[in-house]
Amino acid sequence: MINIPRLQSGGLLMRLAALMTVALLPLGMIAVYQTNAVVNEATRLSHASLQARTERAAARQRELLQRAGGATEGLAASILPVLDDPAGCSELMRTFTQGPNPFTFAAFLTPDGRVDCASAGTLEWVSEKWLSRKAQESARLTFAVDRGLLGSEGPQLVATSPVQRGGVLLGYIAIAIPHQLVGSLPGNPGSGDEGIQYFTIDAEGEVLAASLPMEKARMVLPKTVPLNELVNRAGDSFFEDARTGQERFFAVSRILPGEVAVVGSWPVEDAMLVSSNPASLMTLAFPVLMWLAGIAVAIFGLQQMVIRHLSALRRAMRRYALGEREAPQLELNAPPREFEEARQSFNRMVLILSEAERRRELDLEEKTILLREVHHRVKNNLQLIASIMNMQARGARTPEARRMLSQLQRRVRGLATIHRSLNTNPDVTTVGSRELIKELIGEIGSMAPGTGKALNIETDLAQAPLSQDQAVTLSMLVSEAMTNAIKYVGTPENGRPEIRVTLRETAPGWLELEISNTTGKPLLPEEETSDGTGIGARLMAAFAAHLDGQTETRETEDRFIYRLGFPAAEGAEPPRPSLPEQECDAKAAAS
Repeated sequence: MINIPRLQSGGLLMRLAALMTVALLPLGMIAVYQTNAVVNEATRLSHASLQARTERAAARQRELLQRAGGATEGLAASILPVLDDPAGCSELMRTFTQGPNPFTFAAFLTPDGRVDCASAGTLEWVSEKWLSRKAQESARLTFAVDRGLLGSEGPQLVATSPVQRGGVLLGYIAIAIPHQLVGSLPGNPGSGDEGIQYFTIDAEGEVLAASLPMEKARMVLPKTVPLNELVNRAGDSFFEDARTGQERFFAVSRILPGEVAVVGSWPVEDAMLVSSNPASLMTLAFPVLMWLAGIAVAIFGLQQMVIRHLSALRRAMRRYALGEREAPQLELNAPPREFEEARQSFNRMVLILSEAERRRELDLEEKTILLREVHHRVKNNLQLIASIMNMQARGARTPEARRMLSQLQRRVRGLATIHRSLNTNPDVTTVGSRELIKELIGEIGSMAPGTGKALNIETDLAQAPLSQDQAVTLSMLVSEAMTNAIKYVGTPENGRPEIRVTLRETAPGWLELEISNTTGKPLLPEEETSDGTGIGARLMAAFAAHLDGQTETRETEDRFIYRLGFPAAEGAEPPRPSLPEQECDAKAAAS
């Protein structure tokens, strides 16, 4: 299964796609240029094809109108000798229509619109008819559509040509072509050009013939192009909206230069169908397909040669960083030479780091063992010193000497308690506050003379890590404070003697130690409490300063309270404050 790389801004895939785009841009531009050339040529050929179809549609009209124009000019030359003989003129007209020419009648019209002679029918005035007015307005060959000419009922296409002698207008020759013959243009049902309409238009914009009824013919002609201008656009093709509002394709073909033209009108979908070639569409799509193919090949190659090897290397690095050491060796499947070198380098690095890590763990284990052994030996030595002091105290002759040795023994045993905690704690750099203070209270309570079971000691201790320096200083302070509390504890009325020790975290990173004892009837004999030297108070002040603490003492009706607030350890040993000169001996005793 191939993992498709994610599309990320600035990622390898996006950059490769940009490079592929730049690399393929010249080829794409050439392909687009060639495609446009092919499409333009196809469009030109399709338009030429439509123009050729219009030319073919105009061929029959051209032949008829050219014959009609030639016939009128021939009659205009032949009628000059018989103009003064009405019978001869009429005979000439009848003879003309009875020949092979497809004309229904012929007549000679005077300039004022009177029919002088005709091939058939009764003579009449045609001055009000369109053909007469059009002939009078133009001194050349004209074509007009008219009805009811010389008794006929249907529409007829009439060609008129002036008759002149010596530059003087004598009249007009008019010959009629049956309109149903002229209207037999392609585009009618059965002609094979369904949907395509053809129109014959003269220079005045008159529709002379159409492939659909005359009342509908103008609706499919151009809406914005004047009809009289179409004759001058012979050979042109264009798209334009028809009068129906529908877009159509128009092609103009010449019949008589500057006089008559045939206009072909195609529905735009038929015209576009002629020019829409699937090959041209494929040519237009070729640059896009080429780009997509290039990107697909690039993605596949990038995945096979780069991405999957990078992913394997990244997974191996993540596993190693997370501490997985079971299978740290990296294996790649048929990598390129560069990734094979990277694999070998990674494996060598793993071996070196693993060996260094193993050696570091061994060194750390040895140092931990040595440090525990040091703490153990120090504890044993301190306990030995305390035992010697106990022996000396039992052999002392005066009570003062016994009390001094007892106090020294208590302080030495407090230090031994610290080293015993460090020896049993898995983390030799910190000491748990709860266990430390409990052990100290137990040690001091067992050494207190004359209290026995009468004294009740209550504790409420929070568990907070203390640095070694904090632990030593706090243990010495607790030892001195507990000694004072035991020394001066009293029995209140209706109560029993009690010492309460609490340690709690009152704010983030701030610990508060409180030691209180009841007051009242002294629990110890008077000789044990009367001779205070004040050294304990000075030691407690020095220890509080060393902890950067704030002390408070207060006395209620039945209780004496000592409170110390100090910052908790933050992993590193806090800086030692400089002690006053008068407390140097106390600092030496604490260290």
